[in-house]
Amino acid sequence: MNKKLIPTLGVASCIGGPSGTCVKGPGVLQASAFSSMLSGFDLKWEPLLEVSDKNKNALNILKKQSHVISQFTQKQFEKEKLFLVLGGDHSVAIGTWAGVLNQLPANATFALIWVDAHMDAHTLDTSPSGNLHGMPVSVLLGEAGHELQSCFPSQQYIDGRDLYLFGVRSYEAEELVLLSKKKVNVFDTTRIDKDGGTQKVLQQLIDTISRCYDYYAISLDLDAIDPADAPGVETREETGLSAKNLLATFNNINFGNKLIGLEIAEFDPENDKQEKTEKLVYEIINSICK
Repeated sequence: MNKKLIPTLGVASCIGGPSGTCVKGPGVLQASAFSSMLSGFDLKWEPLLEVSDKNKNALNILKKQSHVISQFTQKQFEKEKLFLVLGGDHSVAIGTWAGVLNQLPANATFALIWVDAHMDAHTLDTSPSGNLHGMPVSVLLGEAGHELQSCFPSQQYIDGRDLYLFGVRSYEAEELVLLSKKKVNVFDTTRIDKDGGTQKVLQQLIDTISRCYDYYAISLDLDAIDPADAPGVETREETGLSAKNLLATFNNINFGNKLIGLEIAEFDPENDKQEKTEKLVYEIINSICK
């Protein structure tokens, strides 16, 4: 019996992040022995997209990177194949979801679940660091300002009401203002705990989205997860989602054919301990793409 193949693009890029070492993440994952954990399917890797980070936060490089990624995701969505994008820093999302929006049928509905410790909704004007990995959400919403927005390879944007941020616990006031203006759904860790915890809230959220939308996808920044469970990330934040609870939720869900793509970003092997995060990435892939 032939195994299902998941088209996979690794983006070896850290142009938008502070450290530069998460550029190594996709290559480590491609060569990882933990790929043997995958059950019933294999990853069909495209050639690794290698992006120089000599010019940190360079918009011309971001534009080229986003264009190549968008071509990959648009092609897979057109073929109705579930795809996987592995970063690199989270600026890869600008290309990933542009490709989907470019291929989205007229009048079709699409929701994006953004699992992240951060809102990633800064602009060039509001960002304290100037790092592009903190800006993809503002771009996807069409609110990034002309200079940064011109790097987005689509004329379509995500409606804020169709964007669901989950696991947020670190942000600046300017980001909250932008997301409130766009009516983005924000499930921060305080709200998640108050409403019954990760398993209950995330299960209900995905069940509702899968009923109410034609298509949906997940973009997961590994820093959403407690650093005790996922130390190999670029920008750690204290506490966070339990890897055990996250995996239990994913394993309990039948994602169905409305799920069109999964993106996992910010794996930094140099910060990993005992390959804990590397293994977790494959556990997440196996639980969602099963």
